[in-house]
Amino acid sequence: MRPPAALLLLLPALLSAQAGGLDAGRLDPAWFGPGAAFQPSKTLGFQWVKPGLDLRGRTIQLMAWEAPAWLLGRRASQDQVFLQRVEGSLPKGLERGLRRGLKGSLPVSSTHGDVRLIARVVDAEGQADSYLAVGRSTLSFDLKLVDGATGELLGAFHDTLESPGADYLPSRFERWCQELGRLLAASVAPAVKPSLVAPALPPPAAAPPEAPLFDLEGALRRLEELKRDGLISEAEYQALRKKAVEKAGTPR
Repeated sequence: MRPPAALLLLLPALLSAQAGGLDAGRLDPAWFGPGAAFQPSKTLGFQWVKPGLDLRGRTIQLMAWEAPAWLLGRRASQDQVFLQRVEGSLPKGLERGLRRGLKGSLPVSSTHGDVRLIARVVDAEGQADSYLAVGRSTLSFDLKLVDGATGELLGAFHDTLESPGADYLPSRFERWCQELGRLLAASVAPAVKPSLVAPALPPPAAAPPEAPLFDLEGALRRLEELKRDGLISEAEYQALRKKAVEKAGTPR
């Protein structure tokens, strides 16, 4: 027997809860606020962007990173040492990657701006010394874009990056930030819907030349001369005179 439709709608949430929440419990929606409805992303892990977001004429301010959240609880000492190795590179990596992705379409500053980008690490796992030990390293982080004046959430992002060691994670994170910059660049110059573009009008057609006025007086005078010279008969004269008068539209 098929399950009720309502149960089918709840199934993704139930499966997510069984797996420990989004990204196995590393994604806490409460930090972002109630407006974010996360969707999986091939390049950014989980993301949400305010519909119709338009950042034209605005500046992104990169805020100081918040203290690590450790959502899964304090890790072993080697994981904490691993985070200490990489966290100093994260602010610079965020700025470099973001600028590369934006390609100058939006100003980025660490001192001022009316749109704030806030970031934090939520979990880390790795080797204490990647030079002597080879193993899996992961870094989980949150970023949110908020309006500096109202605090309104404009964008929400979360991902977990994995690398074979601590020394590879900063470059992976920088490439991730480049993808974020490309996404935000699309909100700087929204595409114009074709239906809103007025079609080009064809040039006005040239007015047809006016026909020259019929010279009735001249035509009658010419007929008189032809009859006087004997070139046309009286009957021919009368017939041609009638046609000339009809052509002029003025009875005589």
